[in-house]
Formats: sequence, C-alpha cells, structure tokens
Amino acid sequence: MLFGSVLMTVTGSTLLKLGSRSVSFDAPLFGILLSYITTPALLAGFAAYAIGAFLWVYCLSQFELSYVTFVTSFQYVLLLLASIFIFQEHISMMKWAGCVVILIGVVMWMKG
Repeated sequence: MLFGSVLMTVTGSTLLKLGSRSVSFDAPLFGILLSYITTPALLAGFAAYAIGAFLWVYCLSQFELSYVTFVTSFQYVLLLLASIFIFQEHISMMKWAGCVVILIGVVMWMKG
C-alpha cells in the first residue's frame, strides 16, 4: 500500500507535467480553469494524486509517521527516472549524488 501511494504520487506528478503543456497560462483565469477540467492528462493526474492520498491515509493508520515519511523519499528517485525517460531531461551528477544520499539515509533509517 505504501509503495502504491508513492507510485500514485509519481504518476500524478508525471501526468500533471504532461497535461500542463496544453494549458495556456496567458489566457484569462476562466480559460485556464476550463483547460484544467478539459485536459485528460490533468484530470488523470489529479485522480492519481487523490488515490495516492487515500493510500497515504491508510498507511498512516498502519505504520509510524517517521517510517512512511522516509519510505516516500523513493519518490525522488522515481521522479528522476520519469524526468529522464519521459521528458528527456538532463540530470546532473550533483542531483544523482543527492539521490544517492537520500537513498542511503532511507536505508540507514530503516535499518536503525
């Protein structure tokens, strides 16, 4: 369930990024809101976030807050992978190093 929450959050972020490409933020506020509710990727992204939130609440009821918070740090790694494979973004060595530090911290937290 916890990994499902993480996966839904990453999916939601990815879909919102994809959907944001079709929104004209130069339009009047009503036009922006209309494009929000008529863009399938945005709607799917919001739905993924909602599912993730429900899973998150369930996980909070089953595990310690400190545990679920640290496990969700895997989102950073998954989002980097989505950035590379879906959006063809360049990830610097410094960002990769930061990810490694986060993962080492998560492993240390879970072992300790």
